[in-house]
Amino acid sequence: MKRVALILALVLMAACGRKEAAVATTDTHVEQAAAVYSCPMHPTVSSDKPGSCPICGMALVKRTEAAPSAAGGALREISLSPEQRVTGNVKTVRVALDTHTGTLVTTGRVTFDERRLSQVTSYTAGRIERLFVNFTGDSVRRGEAVGTIYSPDLFGTQQEYLLALENRERMRRAGFASARSASDDLVESTRRRLMLFGMTAGQIATLEKTKKPIFATTIVSTVSGVVTKKLAVEQQYVAQGQPLLEVADLSQVWVEADVYEQQLPDVAVGQRVEITSAATPGRTFTGKVSFIVPVLEGATRTVRVRVELPNPGLALKPDMYVNVRVIGAPAPPHIMVPASAVLDRGQHKFVWVESKPGTYEPREVQTGQRHGEAIVVVSGVNAGDNVVVEGGFLLDSEAQLRSPAAGGHGAH
Repeated sequence: MKRVALILALVLMAACGRKEAAVATTDTHVEQAAAVYSCPMHPTVSSDKPGSCPICGMALVKRTEAAPSAAGGALREISLSPEQRVTGNVKTVRVALDTHTGTLVTTGRVTFDERRLSQVTSYTAGRIERLFVNFTGDSVRRGEAVGTIYSPDLFGTQQEYLLALENRERMRRAGFASARSASDDLVESTRRRLMLFGMTAGQIATLEKTKKPIFATTIVSTVSGVVTKKLAVEQQYVAQGQPLLEVADLSQVWVEADVYEQQLPDVAVGQRVEITSAATPGRTFTGKVSFIVPVLEGATRTVRVRVELPNPGLALKPDMYVNVRVIGAPAPPHIMVPASAVLDRGQHKFVWVESKPGTYEPREVQTGQRHGEAIVVVSGVNAGDNVVVEGGFLLDSEAQLRSPAAGGHGAH
């Protein structure tokens, strides 16, 4: 009897175990088939009944657990209701072939043309008696008097020149041919010394006429332009060759613009450049790229590009910021999309394409050069496709939410 009771007990236990397993299996299938409502913008918000997201107020979207695909990949299409598209601000544009000219837009800074910077120097040592240019920014012209200087060396050389003239005249009256030739050489050498000391031909002619040395000799500017630095004051003693003024010719200036390394293929010496400035609204200055600095700035990853352009009316001031447009040659027709349409996942870039109204599919793309707010697409989209330019991150998060690899809503 005991043996029969033990066998009955084992049979009952096995039957109970099968029943519990069947119930568990049934509950699992019911749970997998149960509907789940979640927020497209906040995947952590979910509910078993319709409602609104407590964070952003969007209507919760009904979903069911998706069966994993054989490859375990993400969903290839996302469908949104009209309300979701409006709430998520999803916008598309139609792709078309573009004959973009490769125009590069950047900013620049006006600088001096270094070849047009000059100094007014003292040709002899002495004391500055007067300065006629008294402040930075004043304008000077070539041949204009900028000051006077008393120089003992220059004053003594003037006296020697007057004596040489008198001696030559006496030799001429005496009729000594050899002495007359030597006196001519002495006059000429002394005259050259006066010119080396900075005296002009007109000043020497005045000396010959008056027969009196000039106490304070006039300093004449050898260049025209704007005074950028005043380097001497009145009654200052200066050495021979010491600079007194720095003068810049601003009739032509440079504009230096920074170009990112990936934009360098669009820039070449000789390209036409258009310059505009907030200080001259409605006015465009035209120049050419004259030089590309062969060194890259490591901190900014940019290369400095120099533009030469005329500056009529001195409208462009040094250190002024300007807008720069480098006009490139027309490129073959190609596909361009707004830069906001391209989503970067590190090693892969893709765009969302509206395959049919309300349905979007991701496409991996290869991109080319960026031009302003647009970017060239080498492959991945075709002319006539509608690409998403706003709301792409919403679709991306929706795809991640529905991805079987992420476990659907169960992962959240």
